[in-house]
Amino acid sequence: MKKTLFALIASATLLMGGGAQAAVSNFDELATNGDFTSLSDISPYAGLSWSDDWYAGDNTIDGYGNAAHSGKNFAVNGFGSDAVSVSSAKAFDFAGAWFAAPQGAADKASWIDISAYDASNHLIGATGQVAIGDGYVWVTANFKNVSSLTVTRDNGWYVMDDFTAAAPVPEPGPPLMLGIGMLVLVVARRRSSR
Repeated sequence: MKKTLFALIASATLLMGGGAQAAVSNFDELATNGDFTSLSDISPYAGLSWSDDWYAGDNTIDGYGNAAHSGKNFAVNGFGSDAVSVSSAKAFDFAGAWFAAPQGAADKASWIDISAYDASNHLIGATGQVAIGDGYVWVTANFKNVSSLTVTRDNGWYVMDDFTAAAPVPEPGPPLMLGIGMLVLVVARRRSSR
């Protein structure tokens, strides 16, 4: 009886504790070789599809010495696009990312706004206009069950690093109910055999 009870408790704990871990995309494994590389050409990158106006670069590119928050690579919005997007066929949770304006760019963004949409293209939420400058700023989003994100800006360029997303964590209700039901069956069976 004790072994069965412990097995059921352990199973229920594993089922409930199988939450998703946040994945941080820092673009450092991409070969940029001192130039910009289109992220849409290598999509899906980090399990996500990146629109045509996303590029990866490294901090050896002239004017982008401050562009990497961690490591040496970063993502940058496209050339002339007011809005860029990231999407996925599977819903994901988006915690946020680091944003800055590149020091050497002649035309720099002064704010960004991130909007999140579900699979039906309904707005989940938006960060509102978040001011950015030469130093990195963490933009908190905490959007759940996202199918696509759109990043807009006032004008000019911005850089992004450490894009943090994860697969959604399932509700603990069904596994917990299954575990309790199995426990009740085992206890009832033990009592009836006595």
